[in-house]
Amino acid sequence: MVVLTKNAVKINYDDVAKSPDQLLRSMSSVHPISDGIPSQQRPLNYRWFPSWRFMTSIMLCFCFGCVHLMNSNMGMAIVCMVNSSVTYDNETYPENAAPLLDWSSDEQGYIFSAFNAGLLVMLFTGGMADKFNAKYMILVSVAIASLANLTLPFMAPISVYWAIFSRFLVGFADALLQPAMNSLITRWFPTSERSYALGLATGGRQIGTLIIIPAAGALCSQTEIFGGWPSIFYLSGFIGIIFIFSYIFLGADKPSKQSCITDNELKFITISNQSEDVGKKRTERKVPWKHILSSGAVWASVISLVCHEFPLMTLIMFLPSYLHDVHHYHSTENGILSALPTVSLWFAKIGSSYLNTWLQQNTTWKKDTICKVLNSIGSIGLGVFLLAATFLDKSHAWMAVLFLCLSMASAGLHTPGCQLALVSVAPAYSGAVTGFTFFFVAVSGIIHPILTKMIVKDRTAAEWNLVFYISTVIAIFPIVIFNVWGSTEVQWWAKSKASMQQDPNNKKMSKASKAPSTPSIDSIDMA
Repeated sequence: MVVLTKNAVKINYDDVAKSPDQLLRSMSSVHPISDGIPSQQRPLNYRWFPSWRFMTSIMLCFCFGCVHLMNSNMGMAIVCMVNSSVTYDNETYPENAAPLLDWSSDEQGYIFSAFNAGLLVMLFTGGMADKFNAKYMILVSVAIASLANLTLPFMAPISVYWAIFSRFLVGFADALLQPAMNSLITRWFPTSERSYALGLATGGRQIGTLIIIPAAGALCSQTEIFGGWPSIFYLSGFIGIIFIFSYIFLGADKPSKQSCITDNELKFITISNQSEDVGKKRTERKVPWKHILSSGAVWASVISLVCHEFPLMTLIMFLPSYLHDVHHYHSTENGILSALPTVSLWFAKIGSSYLNTWLQQNTTWKKDTICKVLNSIGSIGLGVFLLAATFLDKSHAWMAVLFLCLSMASAGLHTPGCQLALVSVAPAYSGAVTGFTFFFVAVSGIIHPILTKMIVKDRTAAEWNLVFYISTVIAIFPIVIFNVWGSTEVQWWAKSKASMQQDPNNKKMSKASKAPSTPSIDSIDMA
């Protein structure tokens, strides 16, 4: 039934004659709707658990875990793959073991860089995420990464170039995943929930690392299962296949395509996101590249995220090698200790993301202020504790691991910081902005492992300390850059016409629109 208020105007009765379910889904057919819908007349809310928003965040977490473990497995596997790295207590090589590979230090650097070369494609896949079905992009992403891992064990011994190509495919898979995930989050989650949803989803990266590094350490030290190191990649690919079958049935590109979602939850998401410029069909929307390239808020997020990712590359890709070379840990204990900083990062990411949401709801702090404070604390801690680890030798190895844990924990505060800003400045074009940003992350990711392997020739403590010094300097840049130019507010060029008309401070749309208004959600009885 439709009830018209005093302020209601003419509406299309063919549309409102639909059932409540049909009406709401038609409103969100290009979810979320925007143009012509005024701000809600009453506060809306819908429980987080149980809900399909919660399920979506968990599935995204699972997805990130799959792709990231298929990336981070190489950091541990290469320790027992390469002839110069692996050692056996009895000084004899088992007959049933997989062959050791004679890769030079430079070739190992190329293998690690190949992943980031694949990420360069994100400059193009970013725009695709805002136009095409994000669910299909996610499925293709995990399928490519799984195929690359399952084929690497029997192709790598043939030529190092096969290993490089395999790593490139994993990077390409991530180039599909990251913008698709960010675009999907802007459709599924209201602004107030995006920090926490982003923390849960990207926390899958740490969960993937926590699973694969200890497992890889154990699989490295045995030869009964697929000869040792090949089992690491087979396990990674198998986990990816499990996700693909799960997401086919449980995933959805947007709430209106999720057949099991309740009308109340769909209404909550649709109305909460009505002010964002996603009203046009995605295939018809043009990306405002001129505004993106000239936006100080976008560039602040780009630079801050690059400065955040560079030190993390040091810890994620090379931590097992660092602990092996400087503190002389063997494979099994190396795998366990390498996982501890990742545990710290996961807890800090989830905790700080929840703190961001709590502060928005329970304090008078602006969202922008909260974001910058958390980001600054993260940058300071990441750099300081990384630097502190360089003052310790192998006699204080446990303390070095502790400092690295604190450094990684500090990095977790960037999730409700510069990473939240990335999906906040232009939600309707979050895929394009993400692709643009991670293009530069990929460039730095190509440079980082090559530079590291050029520095770490003899695997001495002094060489590794130099790598840490460089990472420390880069880590502290966002303290100034993000605080001065960063923002979590939706930029004017990314807002819907309706929200710009309602904003008295917006000079570009200050005049009232001549188009007739439509009834608010309060004027429609959904019962």
